[in-house]
This record gives sequence, C-alpha cells and structure tokens, in this order.
Amino acid sequence: MLNARIRAGWDRFMRPIGRAVASSGISPDAITYFSVALAGVAAYYIVEGHLLIAGIISTAAGVADLFDGAVAKAKGVTSKFGAVLDSTTDRLTDALVFLPIVWLYAVRPDIPSHDEPWVAITAMIALVASFLVSYVKARAESLGFDCNVGIAERAERLILINAALILDFVPVAMVILAAAAIVTFLQRILYVRKQARAT
Repeated sequence: MLNARIRAGWDRFMRPIGRAVASSGISPDAITYFSVALAGVAAYYIVEGHLLIAGIISTAAGVADLFDGAVAKAKGVTSKFGAVLDSTTDRLTDALVFLPIVWLYAVRPDIPSHDEPWVAITAMIALVASFLVSYVKARAESLGFDCNVGIAERAERLILINAALILDFVPVAMVILAAAAIVTFLQRILYVRKQARAT
C-alpha cells in the first residue's frame, strides 16, 4: 500500500542520496550485505531480550536496505542478479526478525516475562504469511500479472515490527502482522485470479 502510493516521490528523494553514496565507491551489493549483517546483530539482541537495542539496529538495517537500489541506479549498474539478490536478502532479514522472536517467546527459560508460547506461534504464522505475500507477487509478475495490492506490504510490516521492538509491544504486533499478512495474501490471490479470468 505504501509502496504504491509513495514510490515515485520516494525515488526522487533517494536519487541525490544515491548519487552521493555512489560517489564514495561503495557498491550496491556491499550495502545489501551490510544490511543483512545489521539484521543478524538485531537478531542476537532479540534472542537476548534487549528489544530496544534490537529495534534500533533493525531500523538501521531497514534504512541501509533502502540505499542499495538508489546506489545501483546512480552507478548505472542495475541488473537482474541485483534484483534477485535484493529480494532474497529481504526474505532473509524478515526471518532474522521473526525467528528470534519465536526463540525469545518459546525457548528462552531465563526470561520469564517473555514466556508466552502463543506469541511464538503467532510469529511463525506471520513469517509464513509474509513469505506467501512476497511469493504471490513474484510469481504473478513473472507470469505478466499486476500484483501491487494489499493492506500490508513489506514497508508496513517493517515499520510495525521495528516500532514493536523499540516500544516493546511485540505480542500485539505479532497478532496484527499475522492477520494483515493473511489478508494481504488473500487480496493478492483474488486480484490475480480476477486478472486471469479476464484474459
């Protein structure tokens, strides 16, 4: 939803920033790998129960992930492999948020305040549904269909999960994310089905 509404304006905003970062000689792939590394550090802090620090680092990872595409465009080195790498690492960083939450709420016996297995189950549902949201779009677009619909694309999910970590309302956020991802998945399936029937 946010992607569709602000994409053009966001690209204009990122263009000079991309040129500035590109002039430093940093490659787009290096930025992608750096964002994944930050997500890994955030995952460690989630497992340890330090949610505020994890949220700040996870937010930094999300910001870093915004730069790789802008730098690639500024350098004129956009490629199909870069697109595949970006999409793949997006799924990896998603997992590096949800799976540590599963561990924190279901496995860690030394943090009693987080001994809530239902949160872990909800996080797993949210993770799988989020993957399905992304998969449906990728598969649909590979077949020539439009699939830019849904109430909770990746931008919304990242904003919510990072806010939940920083402000410590992870259980509520997991319920919202799971429900929103399931609804988005169904929206995309129905949207693509409508296009398929029309053709």
